[in-house]
Amino acid sequence: MTLKEKEYREQSREIITKTVEAISLQHRYKYNRISIRNQKTRLGSCSSKGNLNFNWQIVKFPKVVMEYVIKHELAHLIHHNHSKNFWNEVEKLDSDYKINHKWLKDNAHKYLKFGRIY
Repeated sequence: MTLKEKEYREQSREIITKTVEAISLQHRYKYNRISIRNQKTRLGSCSSKGNLNFNWQIVKFPKVVMEYVIKHELAHLIHHNHSKNFWNEVEKLDSDYKINHKWLKDNAHKYLKFGRIY
């Protein structure tokens, strides 16, 4: 890893962490911890213990799309699946979630080192 990439990852960690903290505080979500990683096939995940994991590369996306990824994972703190109730929770957090989800399907692979995610 180059020094420039290391600096970029550290900046990403700060941006993602601050965004998670702000959104979770605003909407009263409680999580255990945040991890920022170089995930090969995921943008984010939420464990059953409330641990949030994010791919550092989501900061390359438009801000609203990065926030959508974060909100998606925060919604998993309530619903650990992709049920109708889960998507209703996501919609409470992001009324444009369908637009942002489509953007990811169409564009995320252009920003990431791995291929298509959907």
